[in-house]
Amino acid sequence: MEDRLEEPLSLASIAAVAGLSPHHFHRVFRAVVGENPKAHLRRLRLERAVYRLKVSTDTVLDIALESGFATSETFTRAFIRRFEISPSEYRRMLRSYREYADMAQQSKVFEGFTDETPLTLHFDLDAAPVWVERTPERHLLVLRHRGYDGLGIGHASIDLWKQVRDFAIASGIAHASDRVVGIARDDPYVVDNEQIRFDAGLEIAGPIDPPHPYTYRWMPAQLCVAHRHTGGAEQIAKTFAAIGVQWMPSDGWRLRCASPFEIHHIDQPINGAARISHTDAYVPLEHQPVPKPGEAS
Repeated sequence: MEDRLEEPLSLASIAAVAGLSPHHFHRVFRAVVGENPKAHLRRLRLERAVYRLKVSTDTVLDIALESGFATSETFTRAFIRRFEISPSEYRRMLRSYREYADMAQQSKVFEGFTDETPLTLHFDLDAAPVWVERTPERHLLVLRHRGYDGLGIGHASIDLWKQVRDFAIASGIAHASDRVVGIARDDPYVVDNEQIRFDAGLEIAGPIDPPHPYTYRWMPAQLCVAHRHTGGAEQIAKTFAAIGVQWMPSDGWRLRCASPFEIHHIDQPINGAARISHTDAYVPLEHQPVPKPGEAS
């Protein structure tokens, strides 16, 4: 479901994928996830819409249709019920914040980047630099974690990945030992703590079909904004937020509505547990569609 939010999904079609009747799937899904499939799908679409409002110039109507709503009015009503603010008000608030941040931080603007660095950078002189990187295709063995409290916050160890690494070793699955991958599925500034989804991944050679609770995930080669993360793991959300708010793509580019991810590089001491030496945060980019004549942003 979470990888097909822009598609029309019915209970019957989702249940068919799981090999269950719609009634049985509905009951099992609610017991496991804590909400029924329709409510879960609508929540994920609304949370995705918040990100799209933040990073794109798409109209509210376009975002509403992309989020599975028939009209902008039904989308706006659902958005207000969930976030107590309308989509247009949220976008105006974000624009005001960016204007304030530019003035308060005495930001400088760097323009004229090439296709390899397609950014207009707004940042204060003390901010850590960003760069643009074309990341390679990755095959991942993944274990899903739920809840922000379970993410090993404030620690530089790789305990979060220990279970998936132990499984890979026991199963004879070759994997990269000098880095681990984290995929942030949800924004902790938007999503309730207990509903946070985080995928801890190991890079492997190719597709596999692991047993539950492990899954295989493919990440395409992609162009990303990259930022060296400093500080504890509890600050990683602020790093992603800073990329989304302070560094805006140049004409022809935008931040893609895809999950940001982090690469944790590992120290391998002779004695003692392996620890994270440094972390790079990535947010995918994409080409900005050309607006139709007379279309408002």
